[in-house]
Formats: sequence, structure tokens, C-alpha cells
Amino acid sequence: MKQNLKNGIAAQEYDVVSFFNGTPKKGNKAYTSSFNDAKYFFASLENKETFEKSPESYTPQYGGFCAIAMSEGAEANPNPKSWEVRDGKLYFFTRMLFGIIDAKRQWVKKPEELRDLADAAWAKMNA
Repeated sequence: MKQNLKNGIAAQEYDVVSFFNGTPKKGNKAYTSSFNDAKYFFASLENKETFEKSPESYTPQYGGFCAIAMSEGAEANPNPKSWEVRDGKLYFFTRMLFGIIDAKRQWVKKPEELRDLADAAWAKMNA
């Protein structure tokens, strides 16, 4: 499976569990876990343990690439400050031009349609 990793680290060192709590935080190198050949950092031991109970529930969709780009069949590095948890899944989006253009704005207009396109493109990339 393709993943958006930098030096083997997922989610740009953000604690993926913290997004589900509504308060994204950078992870701490003292609390790490590995899943699918990627290293994840966590802000607390509690979040690390939560992740380890069900890692597939917390990993970002589309390997951590931008969901809008994936809906167009492309890979793009997202900005973890632009994100959404929808239907129990974590999605990241790109932000350009000093955060003025945010791909999340496109996503929220028709999330089901774009998710279906992204799911199809992701499946094709990982076939």
C-alpha cells in the first residue's frame, strides 16, 4: 500500500488519535508505534495505546495523501492543519497560498461524491 511518509513517519508527526478527539497535536517521539511499515507519533501514552488497539481505525485515508487530489487520481502532500473526520475516517487536505485556498472547502460541498471518486482512484493505485 502506498503511503505518504517522510523518513518512514506518517501524518507529518501528528498524533492521528488526537484528530478524533477534535484537538490535533504533534506527536512526541517518546510515544511511537508502527503499523503497515509506517511509524506513528503520539502526544500521550493513552493515545498510543488507543491506536494500538485498532490502528486501522485511526490511520488517515488514502495513505495520508490529500483526499481532493486523490479524487482526481493524484497524490498530493496535505497540510495536517486542514483535516476532517467523517464517518469515523480521517481525511487530510492541501492548503495553498498561505492557507487561503483550502481543498477542504471543495470536499465539504460534495463529500460523498468526492469520496467515491477518491476511493476508486485509491483502489486502482493499490491494485
